[in-house]
Amino acid sequence: MNKREERSHKFKLLFSTLFYEGEEKTERISHYSFEKEEDDESIIAFDCLPDEEKAYLEAEVLKILEQLPELDSMINADTEGWTTKRMSKTDLTVLRLSLYELKFQEDIPKKVVLNEAVEIAKKYGGADSGSFVNGVLARILPKLSPELSDSTEKKEKKSEKKGKKEQRNSSFHIVLNKKD
Repeated sequence: MNKREERSHKFKLLFSTLFYEGEEKTERISHYSFEKEEDDESIIAFDCLPDEEKAYLEAEVLKILEQLPELDSMINADTEGWTTKRMSKTDLTVLRLSLYELKFQEDIPKKVVLNEAVEIAKKYGGADSGSFVNGVLARILPKLSPELSDSTEKKEKKSEKKGKKEQRNSSFHIVLNKKD
């Protein structure tokens, strides 16, 4: 199982737990048994995975479920006008999974996590899910990675300077009409 398959199964396992909130975490995970998707030949059906891979995925999702209060708090703090209760279950699941990876699995490159999150949101969510997930993660990421925050600030300052320079230069345009 490659990382993309792993992330896809984690997403689906985590998503399935949203519908059985009264049950214990391990029982909620047991309801997951998605079959192979017809339009995606690259993902192996969960039921066809070896038992050790299933156990690994379930353990990973249990770790994510343990961190839900912290993950939801991060999401709620950086979404204006949106709370986790108002979000679609798909978008919320993608955000939770990607934030968990960003915060607790530092061995995964941040660009990969962001790209995969947007791709999963586009595949399983609504028309604006990819943009929504991207926007929320873009707000949260600088808090998780101060080095990204510094580079973002530098880009903003550079853009600001460029904008001011363009403003100064734009006021000196001269238009000549040539008469024949």
